[in-house]
Amino acid sequence: MQETKDINFVEEALDFVWNQVVAGDGSWNPDTSCYALAEEYKISDKSIESCVENFIYWQALKTTGTGFVLGLPGVVFMGVTIPADLASATYLQLRMIAVIALLHGWDIKSDRVRTLAYLSLLGSGASEALRLAGVRAGTKFTAALLRNVPGAVLIAINKAVGFRLITKAGTTGVVNISKLIPILGGLVSGGLNGFATRQIGNTAHYILKIGPNG
Repeated sequence: MQETKDINFVEEALDFVWNQVVAGDGSWNPDTSCYALAEEYKISDKSIESCVENFIYWQALKTTGTGFVLGLPGVVFMGVTIPADLASATYLQLRMIAVIALLHGWDIKSDRVRTLAYLSLLGSGASEALRLAGVRAGTKFTAALLRNVPGAVLIAINKAVGFRLITKAGTTGVVNISKLIPILGGLVSGGLNGFATRQIGNTAHYILKIGPNG
């Protein structure tokens, strides 16, 4: 019962953040919208591949900085900074995926892209979430795999993503302990955020690089 509640909470949280990303009006985060960023990084004399790789690099740096700053206060403010760090990193990572999708020509308001975005958050664990949802997938997959799946399957995949995210969160206790020491907490938090963001960006790029009509 508790596990179901946790999965539902994760789903609702992801939906909330994704909706803010797609709205693109800066109402939740005053930073640049995904649409403006996609236009900014769409450099005419460079390939989409190069534009995406450049964007992922800068987003990894951004989340590294965010993780470091929020990891500094240590144990005194840990109850505040951990949720703030998760919310900030998740927003930046989902916005990054939305920009990658836009650069590859996807409609980010579609349910399929939403599911692909959530899968991208898992990095190499995306295939496992698909298997949990009853979708056959190899060790790697592309968006084409979900081209014709019904909405009920997309919902099942979203739930599987929530389960996998909860599982992953349960294996990172060392990160929370490291936050007891301010400077170390900042370094660990920032470094992990940057590494995770790059992995997530590369996963999204791999999944979405064959456009919606490809």
